[in-house]
Amino acid sequence: MDPVEEIKSKIDLVDFISEYLELKQTGMNFRASCPFHSEKTPSFFVSPERQIWHCFGCQKTGDIFSFIQEIEGIDFPEALRILAQRAGVKLEKFERQAVSQKTKILDICYWSAEFYHKVLLESSLAEVARKYLKERGLNKKIIADFKIGFAPDKWDTLFKFLIKRGFKEADIEAAGLISKSSKGGFYDRFRNRIIFPIADSHDQIVGFTSRILPSAEDEKTAKYINTPETLVYNKGRILYGLNKAKLVAKKENQIILTEGNMDVIACHQFGFENTVCTSGTALTQEQIKLLQRFTQNIILAFDVDLAGQTATGRSIDMLLQQGLEVKILKLEQGKDPDEFIRNDLKGWKKSLENPQPIMEYYFSLALQDKDLKKIGDKKEISRLILPIINKLGDPVEKDLWLKKLSADLNVSEISLREALKGIKQPNYNYGKTVSENKIEKISREQRVGEIFAALLLIYPDQRESFLKNVVLDMFPETKIQEAIKIIKDCHQENKKIDSQEVKEKIKEKDLDNYFRYLYLLGENDFKDFSPLELEKELDCLFLYLKEKYLNRRLRILTQELKEEEKKEDQEAIKKISLKIIKISREIATCK
Repeated sequence: MDPVEEIKSKIDLVDFISEYLELKQTGMNFRASCPFHSEKTPSFFVSPERQIWHCFGCQKTGDIFSFIQEIEGIDFPEALRILAQRAGVKLEKFERQAVSQKTKILDICYWSAEFYHKVLLESSLAEVARKYLKERGLNKKIIADFKIGFAPDKWDTLFKFLIKRGFKEADIEAAGLISKSSKGGFYDRFRNRIIFPIADSHDQIVGFTSRILPSAEDEKTAKYINTPETLVYNKGRILYGLNKAKLVAKKENQIILTEGNMDVIACHQFGFENTVCTSGTALTQEQIKLLQRFTQNIILAFDVDLAGQTATGRSIDMLLQQGLEVKILKLEQGKDPDEFIRNDLKGWKKSLENPQPIMEYYFSLALQDKDLKKIGDKKEISRLILPIINKLGDPVEKDLWLKKLSADLNVSEISLREALKGIKQPNYNYGKTVSENKIEKISREQRVGEIFAALLLIYPDQRESFLKNVVLDMFPETKIQEAIKIIKDCHQENKKIDSQEVKEKIKEKDLDNYFRYLYLLGENDFKDFSPLELEKELDCLFLYLKEKYLNRRLRILTQELKEEEKKEDQEAIKKISLKIIKISREIATCK
């Protein structure tokens, strides 16, 4: 079987899209707000029977491959690899359609991770690294799960390994794993370092972060070095550990967000597998969108300041503006999650059971060491809290916290609302991919043609009389003409047209998807129509298309008549005039 078809047969489209969107069943299909454009009324539909999705707003449509390509911004070869891995479908080593620059880099990252991991487990050069990881409390299972490795203190061991496997210098350099020396040769980027592979949400290794061994630390040496940004690695679009945390996060409906790789590893080792980290950077819009695929509930396990001027504060602002439920896990002073969980597991569990809502946390910080009898302290509290309330995305929640602040300060709610008006609303530009004014518009004639084709496709009892009178030129789009032709051909052979019969006559993938879309269009809009209602609908659609077609013919003939009148060819003028009269009479019958 073709690998593409095999993958489609093994991965259910509804289940896959559910990882990205909240789908709600409506009749035979599922519905959601479109992820590709802004809309108030959900117009994105998924058909489990047809295994196709379509947005009736922006007109995007496709199968599982086109969905992941569109939403992840990747090319077909990368989509093929991701879905093949998920479906357990083996691709041939030199599968032509799976090779691109990105996939070459992904292969290099995969084999580099295997190399580093093997060195850590087996090489005498990694003895100090193994001892250090043991002292940090990492067991063999967690080291294997996260594919932790070691880069030996040599100049080109990884480079030689990758060259031996057949990779080219330029591709290894593009993966960010080697650097060019002043003499023109290459040397490994990571040396004498513990290696933490970084995977994307689809479990593909895309880059690495590395830590120098404590024995080699000095003022001149960077403690951590990361892969530079490449075609496959963008640190602002990756959350470390999400590939392992996503299923648990969805099940438990919450994600623990930490700052460092070791925090994530420690949490996973002790069973808190819904933990991810930003690798020490502020959250980005792309990372927040990743989190929202799996939950709206975020527990922050790092220090949070009140002023909101730091990178952490800005991250929280963005989370709040997007309407996520943010809570703070209180850490003992001076401890990160890694240290806390290893030294006081009971204390960690207790804190995790009772995380403090972020607004309560901010209120407690603002009120701390303040005298509510002093006007100056009241002004200071409102100065700190009002901008945070202003960043809340939910107006109801904003209203509730204003009431609380009014009560705590014994200040009128009206005055607080007036003060709130003077605070500039933050804008983090959360627009979707396609704005409303850029939505692809289709003509009414095209939409009528598609509905007509859809009804002929799925309601065979209504087909006979209309197909006899259909002319392909009645339809403005080539795709609709091709669809009608296939329906005609199938109808002559068998009154019922099923997807397999259609598939046998379709050679192009795009046309296959178009037929699935037509099925979806008919099922969504006309599933409750009676036979009589369907016949009336088809009759109206047919007459509309016929009238449009005849008017086009009339305009052409009128132009031809003008040309013949210039030539004074009386015979030609007579023939064309008769045709015009005939078509004009036909148009009158369409009214």
